[in-house]
Amino acid sequence: MKTCIGVLFTLAVLTMASCSPSRLFVEHDYSYEGHFKNYESFNFLECEFVDSTLLCSDIQDAIRHQMEARGYRVSNRSPNLLISYNIFRSDLRFRGYQQPVIKDWVVREDDDATYKRIDYNLDEGTLMISLIDAESYQVIWKGYASKMMRNQNFKNNYFKGIVRSIFDQYPLMATVK
Repeated sequence: MKTCIGVLFTLAVLTMASCSPSRLFVEHDYSYEGHFKNYESFNFLECEFVDSTLLCSDIQDAIRHQMEARGYRVSNRSPNLLISYNIFRSDLRFRGYQQPVIKDWVVREDDDATYKRIDYNLDEGTLMISLIDAESYQVIWKGYASKMMRNQNFKNNYFKGIVRSIFDQYPLMATVK
């Protein structure tokens, strides 16, 4: 009987794991020009998904939740960060970078840190989120998740888990002044 329950439990865990966003390929990179210790507010650039305002709303709500959980506040007047996001509708060759862990780099701000280029082949449906310094208009952090379109179930806040997986790569908190 214990063996049967153990097998059923294992099957249930494997089934749940196959449906979760953990099968995503998630990565990020950042700019050494970012002033991560100075950011406290954000706002969104215009949504570019002409065919789906619901898609824009779902993704923006998920991003807003993650940013606010990190202490950032939405600001319509002079935000420190602008947020852009896009879903690529075809496969994508993308250049990323291997870098020091962002949290460690922010503490030390090591001027001698280097980028190691990594070329990725990302699948159709890659969600890319960019944080842009509002003063310089430079992308200071980019997080992306590929293979998300393999699960076509867009119900029940589908993007919430994907956006959370991306923001798990961004452990920084807002600066409180």
